[in-house]
Amino acid sequence: MSTSRRPSLLRRRDVLAGAGALGLAALAGCSSSSQTREDDLGGSSQLSVLNWELYIDPDEEGAPGTVSRIRTERGIQVAYDDSYVDNIEAWENLIVPTLGSGGRLPYDVITPTFWVAARMVERGWAEQIPLEVVPKHVNIDPAYLTQAWDRGARYHMPWQAGITGIAYDPALTERPITSIADLFDPAFAGRVGIIGEMRETVPFGMLLNGDDPSQPTEESASAGLALFEEARANGQIAQVTFGEFADGLSSGELWLAMAWSGDSVILQTDRPDITFVVPDEGAVRWFDTMVIPKGAQNRAAAGAWMDFVYDPANAALITAWVQYISPVIGVREELQRLGGDAAELARNPILFPDDATTRRLFTWGGLPVEAEDRLDARFAALF
Repeated sequence: MSTSRRPSLLRRRDVLAGAGALGLAALAGCSSSSQTREDDLGGSSQLSVLNWELYIDPDEEGAPGTVSRIRTERGIQVAYDDSYVDNIEAWENLIVPTLGSGGRLPYDVITPTFWVAARMVERGWAEQIPLEVVPKHVNIDPAYLTQAWDRGARYHMPWQAGITGIAYDPALTERPITSIADLFDPAFAGRVGIIGEMRETVPFGMLLNGDDPSQPTEESASAGLALFEEARANGQIAQVTFGEFADGLSSGELWLAMAWSGDSVILQTDRPDITFVVPDEGAVRWFDTMVIPKGAQNRAAAGAWMDFVYDPANAALITAWVQYISPVIGVREELQRLGGDAAELARNPILFPDDATTRRLFTWGGLPVEAEDRLDARFAALF
């Protein structure tokens, strides 16, 4: 799939460094109320969805996108808003002021990164998924059913996922990059980029130290961050980036960088020589996830939306366009069935990592708010 047919996602996940923190503690308890009756979910066919930019297949000539298909096939009229700019802005300027004061968001479904969803669930600001109208909930990859903040995924359904690994230019590094330790190799001084998100970069340091980012302590996280503080101070790290890592690799300013998987797949369209790897020590897995905000009036339509995009055939069309990892079981087979460029994606090990690679992926487990505040303040100084 050529980049001329779709814009790059290089800045889709831009976030503000050094802002707010999150404790991903498990919920003390979940509602055990009986199954909600469908006629209590709101009967409107109008649905308002808030998502990131460039994160869904659009209408193209002869090929209607998801929003058009759900209107035709299920009669759901979707007001699709792609102005979700970053997690901190959404949390501080939309979610907290509205839901924190007992108000109602103007959206039936929002799609934040997992740690924002966890905050919402933890505070009772998310509705349960109406499983009676979402039979395809069973298609969630089991990897997303074990989050401590929502075991069984009763309050969220992942939209897309990604891996933060390392991308590099073999012609410049002159050897394969296989380890997180390569980011700190003096041979690459001043040619290294790291991702400007604490919950992705600190885990890299933890993994190099032999610690588990899914079960962090403030001590282990602090030690991981210290590695990057020293490397930034001595000039080893040239850039703290978001999607700009791709620009740096393309220009040769960076020889290797922490990198997002989906952006790397897109970058390889024009630069197939750029290599993306999951380091020997492991890498970070993150995901953006659908949540029904507390008080949403059209939960039946929200459920229909979730059910529709969890049909593997529909999910495959989304994956073929955004080129991130789908959380929907059966997508790979559907991509193969589509043939052509889609079938090529089905063979891409970045989109479909094998079991050995998957076992080396870790999702940030979170710390108490005060501890993360301290880490965020230190991390912000890297900029």
